[in-house]
Amino acid sequence: MTEIFKDGIRLLYQARDGRQSLQYGRLAFFVGEGLGALEISISRCSVKEAQIPVALFDSLGHVRIFKASEGFSGEGVETYRIGENSASPGCIPGPIPSGIWKLVLYKRRFFEDIDVVVKVCGDTAHATNVPRLFYSFMDEVRCRTEGWYRGELHVHSSESTGRTDVESVLESADKVGLDFVAITDHFTASHWLRIEECYRRHRVLPIASMEISGDYGHANVHACKTWIDPLVDDNEELAAFLDLRKRPTMESIADEIHSQGGIFGINHPLSGMVGWRYSGFPPEKSDLIDLWATPDAAVSLEYPTLYDGYLCQGYRMIGVGSSDSHNPDQKDGPWSFGRIFTYIHAPELSSRGIVEGLRRGRVYVAMGSSKMDFHAEYRGKRYEMGQRIPYYGGPVDFSFSVWDNPSGNLFIMASAQLFDVKYFNGSEKEGRQEYRFAMNEGCIRFIQEKFAFVRTEFFEDTVKAKFWGMAWRDAESMRLLSNPIWIDDERRSR
Repeated sequence: MTEIFKDGIRLLYQARDGRQSLQYGRLAFFVGEGLGALEISISRCSVKEAQIPVALFDSLGHVRIFKASEGFSGEGVETYRIGENSASPGCIPGPIPSGIWKLVLYKRRFFEDIDVVVKVCGDTAHATNVPRLFYSFMDEVRCRTEGWYRGELHVHSSESTGRTDVESVLESADKVGLDFVAITDHFTASHWLRIEECYRRHRVLPIASMEISGDYGHANVHACKTWIDPLVDDNEELAAFLDLRKRPTMESIADEIHSQGGIFGINHPLSGMVGWRYSGFPPEKSDLIDLWATPDAAVSLEYPTLYDGYLCQGYRMIGVGSSDSHNPDQKDGPWSFGRIFTYIHAPELSSRGIVEGLRRGRVYVAMGSSKMDFHAEYRGKRYEMGQRIPYYGGPVDFSFSVWDNPSGNLFIMASAQLFDVKYFNGSEKEGRQEYRFAMNEGCIRFIQEKFAFVRTEFFEDTVKAKFWGMAWRDAESMRLLSNPIWIDDERRSR
């Protein structure tokens, strides 16, 4: 290969100059005609661990590299290759158009000034079999039957920060019996190419997803049709550099995925520096929120309380579960498959079906083998999780069923307050168990005299309470979390 560009830039910590903003370093180089491949090498050295994702846009404005590798300290070289019919992880293959290409170094996580050297080489060897970027898996229908499907909505592969390649992720999903899996690699869409190459060999349905990893929080977008620019922070200068008509924000990304027919979800909202801190984001534009995230361990116990806070304000987000798996082969730990599931009642097992099921809200989160049903009956009509009961007075009858469960306690939460607690034996003794309860007009707690909601939590009694009447809950004992059934007071409109 022939060297066509070499330059260095000192990335400044919390500072800017003519070649960089607080967040992004910028370099541009010319690519001549007749090249069939590019190789980009980025060398750097740091005393402390640093993570610097790399984005490369071709002369037509198309993203060709977006790779977030794990951070490292000391000397290191990251090399990426783009050919007409092949590319390294995090890269998109295709023709190499001549003109000005633009490289962005995302100053995502480092704590010192770092000298970076970028070298670009070109190869005149010309491929003949240029792939067409068409993703048939996006339209795949694995089952046309309406029913319950379980899966994972937050998983990573080696196309970004994961430890295993895409096919290994799908193999692991097959082994634990997932019906669907969303590989949500950071920033890139290169994992969609890998899915397209191998998804027919696997039983599990893949969802076209990606994770938007900003400096003030992370979000997943599901059922994408095209790549969405994820560079949302301090990006006015970057938008000008990339000739963008409109600079990306978390809100504009939510609008974009909705225009594509997909959904937007807030990830691990209380997880420290990667927790959700976009205070200006309109919560009504988030369809989903993590109700439990296993990597957060004990912090996950706070998520349902946060969720109640959103619900009390009238935001009807759907709660989902997350392993945020970076290594599904991990035998024991938060990244392993088969520990946490999101169950979705969907019209069919397809991306469209899963999205529709999530929007309807008949969804629950489970740890281990436990399964549940939660519904209500009012004036002769049945209402499921996610549905609204038009309330005109009188009692509302609820039913909670559990099976394949250990012994433990059901906690019934009504408008963010504890309504009742019910103990269940393990299912090996009782089989499927049901608890019915009624909420009369006097005990329905309407918020702002407009609406109320009821949801359920089931925790295994791994630790027996030391005092009568107390029921123990911790991050290790969660087994089931439902989404709410809403009660809308229609009498106020009279």
